Amino acid sequence: MYLRKAELVNENPKLVIRSSSKSFAWPSVIRLKSYIRVPYNNINLTRKNILRRDNHKCAYCGRGDLAFTIDHVKPKAKGGKDTWENLVTACLPCNNKKGNRTPEEANMNLKIKPHKPNYIMFILNSVSRIDENWRPYLFQ
Repeated sequence: MYLRKAELVNENPKLVIRSSSKSFAWPSVIRLKSYIRVPYNNINLTRKNILRRDNHKCAYCGRGDLAFTIDHVKPKAKGGKDTWENLVTACLPCNNKKGNRTPEEANMNLKIKPHKPNYIMFILNSVSRIDENWRPYLFQ
């Protein structure tokens, strides 16, 4: 906004940004004056993102209070790949019980269906609180 590349759409009246000589409204929503294409629609396949997608719960038993590993639904030894659809969060007991088998072979059911997360939903699930001023702009 200082460089006039963006304009203030909505401000938070409770907060202020201060410099040594000036005070500025705290922006809640800003709008860029020219469109900039940002390739953010790809979420990297990482351990942290798999845990986040699965809400830090075991895909087999649903517990969230144990240490976690990342499990290949179809084991690598049987041709399983490192993909969003083949990796899930698993607690150590479930991962050890499943071993180098498929869930069907281990007689274990998945409580979640592994999938590549939607970018907007991934952001919404990652942010602890959504500012009400953002809602009109999130799904357009």
